[in-house]
Amino acid sequence: MKIGFFTDAHYSSQSVTCGVRYNSRSLEKVQHAVAAFQEAGCDLIVCLGDLIDREMEHTQEVKNLQVISEVLRSSKIRTICIMGNHDAFAFTPEEFRDVSKLETAPLLISEDSKHLLFLDTCYFGTGVHYAPGDTDWTDTFLPEAEQLRELLPALQGEVWVLMHQNVDPSVPQNHSLANARQVREILEESGRVRGVWQGHYHPGISSYVNGIAYVTFPAMCEKEENFYCIQEI
Repeated sequence: MKIGFFTDAHYSSQSVTCGVRYNSRSLEKVQHAVAAFQEAGCDLIVCLGDLIDREMEHTQEVKNLQVISEVLRSSKIRTICIMGNHDAFAFTPEEFRDVSKLETAPLLISEDSKHLLFLDTCYFGTGVHYAPGDTDWTDTFLPEAEQLRELLPALQGEVWVLMHQNVDPSVPQNHSLANARQVREILEESGRVRGVWQGHYHPGISSYVNGIAYVTFPAMCEKEENFYCIQEI
């Protein structure tokens, strides 16, 4: 399976936010990424979150999501977009799916004894899901962690876990799940997980801990250059 990845496009009508996010250019960057994924013969496109960014008016957020999602759907490649905290600030999960017409987490894809487990980690530490206008990028949690303890051993073969927020111990704590250590221990205990793919931490980072490769991809929106990549499993 060949997968095209990108994360943190933060697409909006704003030219620059936070001094380094070139939000409006992300539409063109996604177009270039999609063309590369098509040329490479990718079987799947994955956005690891924050496809869009907030606007002053919700109507503009809807328009932005429609426009950038159409670019992804036009690829004719199956596309999955995990919601990030910025997506959740503008949309409920149901609204995001209705407007984008994209698949999103939670989701499990299995093919030839290889499994992709997409997790929704847009929860407060209380276990309450983010809601439009009510999110906190530093307060993230996976309430279904213990369910993984039962699910993972039942999956025959190799597993890759995908999420927006982070469980990599090398990522700063304010970008990590409140129960990141618990999640890592469950992943390790299963003996099935080969890698974890994440976004959220814009610089990106990689580490290898107790047999699991943790990869946090750099944000597409940062600086002038584009970032996307292709992985084959």
